[in-house]
Amino acid sequence: MSESIVLSPVSRDATRLTFMRVVRSEFLKLRSLRSTWIMLSSMLVLFIAFGAIAALATTGQIEGTRAGSAQPVQLDPVTTVMAGAGFAVLIMSVFGVLSGAREYGSGMIRTTLTFVPKRLPVLWAKVLVLIALVVPVAVLASLGAFYLGMAVLSAAGSDTVSISDPDAQRVLIGNSVYITGLAVIGLGLGMAMRSMPGAIATVIGGVLILPALLTALLPESWRSVLKYLPSNSAAAFTEMNVRADMLGLGAGIAVFAAWVLLSLAVAAVLLNQRDA
Repeated sequence: MSESIVLSPVSRDATRLTFMRVVRSEFLKLRSLRSTWIMLSSMLVLFIAFGAIAALATTGQIEGTRAGSAQPVQLDPVTTVMAGAGFAVLIMSVFGVLSGAREYGSGMIRTTLTFVPKRLPVLWAKVLVLIALVVPVAVLASLGAFYLGMAVLSAAGSDTVSISDPDAQRVLIGNSVYITGLAVIGLGLGMAMRSMPGAIATVIGGVLILPALLTALLPESWRSVLKYLPSNSAAAFTEMNVRADMLGLGAGIAVFAAWVLLSLAVAAVLLNQRDA
């Protein structure tokens, strides 16, 4: 007498594609890469280390940065201890590009889009995962650089600033936002250009280096336009003493957010229109 075997049907919920499952997949992919942790830890260490080095240089405990001068370079305390922010922005911009463009280089993007045919959830999931990884490290790096740098300044008898100072809070939060925003812009460029070298060159050259060159080369009458570039608009919330010719806090936040959204909008349009 034969026995009939009854298989329990697989629940639809167990196989249904949801956005949170796409997010989890993107998190697992990014978390499993050694380069992810190398770049995040490098950003953390360099940000804090250069803040301490700058504090030591400012107090004259090591040779200052101004050649031929016996006097240490004098900056406000917050600007001094945030000296490593530039390295953090550079590293996280590249990290964002790698997060967006790596799958195109390996061909893995075709597999991803096969399982997520609507495509855009892949982009939004990548953005959320990137932000979730970058924000805590950026905040920790900013706080670490601030407290260690202020401790170095205090030990040398130099002026310090408390964490309760509103301008100091603005700079600490602003640098974390700026680092995260540039990482997202890098991701958008990586997804749009599908090329790691090209996107890295664009985000470093176009976003970080070009504004400084244009400021030095363009005539004075043209410089009013430059304040709307990403790095210059971010000065409103990343610098302790914002120049009068730069945007105010509200306008700076709005313009920088517009650049971030523009990079994602371009990536979304191209992701939808082009073949994998």
